[in-house]
Amino acid sequence: MQRCDIDEIPHINRLVADEIIKYTTSSVLNRQRTSRERYFSRPLIGFADASDPLFERFKNIIGDFHLTPKEFFEAEFGRDSFAGGTVICWILPINKNVLLCNRAQTKFPSLEWAHTRYYGEDFNNALRSHIVSFLTDMGYRSVSSSLSSKWERIYSPYVGHASSWSERHAAYVAGLGTFSLSDGLITEKGIAHRCGSVITELKLKSTIRPYEGVYDHCLFYSSNTCGVCIKRCPAGAITSDGHNKDMCFQFIREVVMPAVNEEYAFTTPSCGLCQTRTPCETKIPNKKRK
Repeated sequence: MQRCDIDEIPHINRLVADEIIKYTTSSVLNRQRTSRERYFSRPLIGFADASDPLFERFKNIIGDFHLTPKEFFEAEFGRDSFAGGTVICWILPINKNVLLCNRAQTKFPSLEWAHTRYYGEDFNNALRSHIVSFLTDMGYRSVSSSLSSKWERIYSPYVGHASSWSERHAAYVAGLGTFSLSDGLITEKGIAHRCGSVITELKLKSTIRPYEGVYDHCLFYSSNTCGVCIKRCPAGAITSDGHNKDMCFQFIREVVMPAVNEEYAFTTPSCGLCQTRTPCETKIPNKKRK
């Protein structure tokens, strides 16, 4: 089953999707500071029913601290204010020239990748705010969970570093991708991207999820092959057992940032080597025979 193309979804869905695409392609914030090329190429967009049972299940899978769309909405607009709606999700694929720069790295992120992580997320926040305003102007109350006062970083003894809202998990619900050995989300445009979402009371047609398993797009899980991200990880945080968030976090803070922050002239909480020079970098890889 294929994910719905933007041209095949209802008019109101297309109106919202077109606004996300237009803002991404026209905003000056989506421009690299050196080359002036875009940080991100044309986005992928999906729509999830805000009452999808998966959002409630995440409280068991991730932790009870992970809030549902209803909880974020009512924190913004008051108790009993939510009567259903949609989680609008997008994937911002990282531009090719940024990928090429990071492919060559073996220990530290390239300057271009670090800029995309830092300034590119500034753009992503601006996009979140823009879509909230766009929907509000249409007459529909909306909130960005990632910009909400209820969003917070949390350390869980069960899942490690987490937060009260996962953009990747929302995108999974919206049919945009499945997870990988490295914990990233493998989409039609690959694993090298940033995610975003907005919760709205506007009820839109949900995108069909074209997969059944949580790891369907990952070669390591789907066909017992690959594992390239294991070799790419300079921290040794990825093994056949999965992604060790504590090792990843410690490596970035204690090794990467002291080494490159001064040279790059800004704080660089990034790495991204496991998202580049891998079979899933820019696409869903073809399954290999065992």
